[in-house]
Amino acid sequence: MTIPTTKILIVDDDIFVREMLSSILEASGYSVVTAENGREALEKSIADSTIDLIVSDVNMPEMGGIQLIKEIRNQGLEVPIIMVTGVSDISVAVDALSSGAIDYVLKDEGIEETINITVNRALVKHQLKLQNLQLIADLAAKTTEQEDTLSYLTAIINNMPDGLLVTNSQTRITLANPALGRMYGVNETDLLGKDCQEVFNGNLAPLFEMICLHLDHPVSAQVELDGGRTGSAVAAAISKKQASSGKSGEFIGNLVIVRDVTSEKEVERMKDDFLSTVSHELRTPLTSVLGFTKVIRKKLEEVVFPQLQLDDAKTGRTVQQINDNIGIIISEGERLTTLINDVLDLSKMEAGKIEWKREPASIPEILGHAIAATTSLFENKGIPIIKDIKAGIPYVSCDRDRIVQVVINLLSNALKFTDNGSVTVTARRSSDNGFPVKNGQDFIMVSIVDTGIGIAEKDQNNVFEKFKQVGDTLTDRPKGTGLGLPICKQIVEYHGGKIWVESSLGKGSVFSFNLPVLSGDMAPSNMD
Repeated sequence: MTIPTTKILIVDDDIFVREMLSSILEASGYSVVTAENGREALEKSIADSTIDLIVSDVNMPEMGGIQLIKEIRNQGLEVPIIMVTGVSDISVAVDALSSGAIDYVLKDEGIEETINITVNRALVKHQLKLQNLQLIADLAAKTTEQEDTLSYLTAIINNMPDGLLVTNSQTRITLANPALGRMYGVNETDLLGKDCQEVFNGNLAPLFEMICLHLDHPVSAQVELDGGRTGSAVAAAISKKQASSGKSGEFIGNLVIVRDVTSEKEVERMKDDFLSTVSHELRTPLTSVLGFTKVIRKKLEEVVFPQLQLDDAKTGRTVQQINDNIGIIISEGERLTTLINDVLDLSKMEAGKIEWKREPASIPEILGHAIAATTSLFENKGIPIIKDIKAGIPYVSCDRDRIVQVVINLLSNALKFTDNGSVTVTARRSSDNGFPVKNGQDFIMVSIVDTGIGIAEKDQNNVFEKFKQVGDTLTDRPKGTGLGLPICKQIVEYHGGKIWVESSLGKGSVFSFNLPVLSGDMAPSNMD
């Protein structure tokens, strides 16, 4: 690749000076063109865009050097210009530089040395100027781009229908959008810099405590909004990535999204009321249907069938078909009864109409009762049930029968979806498992571990929702009502605990729940 030669235009009305300067600069490797006066130089500069530098005399006929600079700049040309003058008066140099010359040199005996130095310095200076102008242009473009991006993001945040709240690591508010202000009846700008736990004490504040325990995943909670409305809040920790590795590192704050779900809650309440009403209305006739069906089966078996000629093949098949059909009516009727009872049970819990009988209770005793109640089911299927209950587990305050209901439901589910392997029941203090003690409150953690089909990750968030069942309900007949786990969730959360699932598809599931340990002054003297 050929490197282009720097082209210099020498302008002087004295042919001797032109030839002398041309000879010096050509000897230094520059390409030289010449002009006799400013006007000729202007024409050549306009016609030839490859001229990199102009070396011009100050005083010339038709157009002098100062005027040449002005005309060059009027044409929008940024070619650098060096003034060559025989006048040693500083005022000439000042006029030249103030007019736009990049440098000047005197016509004296030392010009052979100074002209090369001055040309090289002028070219370097001009190159630096061009680079600075490019940097300034790039910076201006980046600034404009950043401002546009910021404006775009600000418009999105300000027009979000959901409330947005951002805090620093000390929970001081750094950002709040108008939607959040409307939800809480405040001006969002007034929130900036304030401690979130003081502003939203007892509302959003518990979310930040939950985040401290779960920095690696979001947490959610129901919150109260202004005017008695209801909100659903999701919060997550903000971590700054390490520049070297790109991995999450320093915790720098919290992000909270709040959605007004008042309308959804009202629709859900209406749906629950409807289901509760329908369930009540269905219960009486269904009880009658089941009762009379059982009476019919009994009469048929005791009175009618003995009178028939059962040795006749056709009669025998008919009798068997009738028996089978009646059995289906009864089993499906009992299944529907269970569904109705679950719907009513869940509706009462959500409405706060359940009568709870809380008392000090032993978790090992509760687990033993639930295991005994399901032992025959496990034996029939050939699945062993293993107990791994640590000694010395303290008492909890709970409705014993309801917690037994939770454990039986979890054991039944484990058995339904386990064809090989085993089901293990474990009980431990949370602190013994390495979980932190929150605000001085320890918990008992119970886990039901199976080796069944497992639950896909996409389904794990749905298993505790009403009428949600794992798998394809179009191809797989549901094995329950879809209300067992939501009822378990209601019971556990009423007792101040939490229920969750960990699972790998094809490897099994672990359903766990925890309950607060009963305080020392309320607990019985003996411990299991």
